[in-house]
Amino acid sequence: MTENRGRYLAIIGGILGICISLGFFGIVKGIIHTNGIGIAFVYGVTPVLGISDPGTVLAIYTFSSTVLAVIGIIAAYRLSENVRNSALIIIASGVVGFIFMGFLWIPAGFLLVLGGILLMRDMKVVTSA
Repeated sequence: MTENRGRYLAIIGGILGICISLGFFGIVKGIIHTNGIGIAFVYGVTPVLGISDPGTVLAIYTFSSTVLAVIGIIAAYRLSENVRNSALIIIASGVVGFIFMGFLWIPAGFLLVLGGILLMRDMKVVTSA
């Protein structure tokens, strides 16, 4: 029962991360109309792995952060026999997603990291009892 708090927080954080990543991609690509606010994000992108096209770089960032959010959801949904490993995967997906998306990932990353920490803390309570 106690480990469900961390699990639910991680799942909510992963879903929020997917919404943020895909929403940001939609704004930048013009799928979601915002009267040109996404243009500032496109031209402020630094090259990645020798790719200098801003649209491609943003697509790589948003795809990577979406994959990390999905990994966090899967790790929270399928807690293995070793809860510690699942909690570390959840925390890592929150932190690395923040590296890819920056300040937009703060709510999702916070929920993922908090969920992983609660899972690890609850694991210690269960094993010590």
